[in-house]
Amino acid sequence: MTETLRQHDKHFTLGYQPPSANENKPRKLLWFARLERQNYGFTSLEILDKNVGVLDFWGFAAVNALSKQKVSSVMTFLSDVDALIIDLRNNGGGSGEMVHLISSYFVDGKVHLNSLYTRHTDVTQEFWTTPEINNNHLENIPLYILISGETFSAAEEFTYNFQQMKRATIVGEASKGGANPWRWYPLAEDFRIGIPITKAINPVTQSNWEGVGVQSDVDATGKNALDVAYALALDAIQNQ
Repeated sequence: MTETLRQHDKHFTLGYQPPSANENKPRKLLWFARLERQNYGFTSLEILDKNVGVLDFWGFAAVNALSKQKVSSVMTFLSDVDALIIDLRNNGGGSGEMVHLISSYFVDGKVHLNSLYTRHTDVTQEFWTTPEINNNHLENIPLYILISGETFSAAEEFTYNFQQMKRATIVGEASKGGANPWRWYPLAEDFRIGIPITKAINPVTQSNWEGVGVQSDVDATGKNALDVAYALALDAIQNQ
């Protein structure tokens, strides 16, 4: 049933969770709890030859004082690179607020990134970068974002935003194609359904990536995307 629903929207989900079946089982950590316990999703930081940075993370954690501090530490580590590759090939998404926080390090001033239209309230909310976050060096370096068919949701928003701003080169394969935030609703007999209730609207395209995914600027297989982006970064540095 979930697979059928996801033909219409990638965030549709049908779940079954009988209370009796879970009484003696350890509870799985929720997405944001997992991120918080696992270094807020940051997997690795690396400086390659010729001063090209690589940042790999698997989710966008909830924004709080500790996650802000973690992001600040990550960006401080990367603050002197001459080009940066952001690896989102295995990033399953998460917090839109974290998308906006991280984005603020790579653009100048206050920039409109995305809007969300919520159907049941008939309200459109705009999301902007935070101009108080100022890193003049990172705002100007060549930027490359790696994606694959596993890149999803908030990770797709991050990529799509930067692509439409023409701030980054997207390398890899088309992403999964889930643009619209959702919430759980209870059904009968211990079933529940996740229904998209909000529509993402990019300020440039007035649309989003739902169903089609974010398309790469430079095609590469998931395995080769890092090598391709690294070659592009070296070329960009040489020509500066």
